[in-house]
Amino acid sequence: MSVNVHLYLDVNGLESPAEADRLGTVVNLVLKEHGIDSWMRVSVVHDPPSIAARSEPHPIIVRGFGEWSKQFERDVETEIHALAPQARIDLDWGYPDEE
Repeated sequence: MSVNVHLYLDVNGLESPAEADRLGTVVNLVLKEHGIDSWMRVSVVHDPPSIAARSEPHPIIVRGFGEWSKQFERDVETEIHALAPQARIDLDWGYPDEE
């Protein structure tokens, strides 16, 4: 069964604009590896250095969300912390069908 979800990802605590740029590339690669890059908008901010990724205004349609989301969250954390161990990751899901 498929589920409609919104993805909200914020990465803060970055040390420099260059680190934000590198992590923006990493976030885009993880989104692509999971097949949701076309659903997402990724913003890299230099002051203060941070990244925001949003699926809005349209939700992502995911089959097997329970297992898929666990793997996605692990991959996001692993890839971001590999380059920026101090980064704070805030990843949240929204469920528009429940609103």
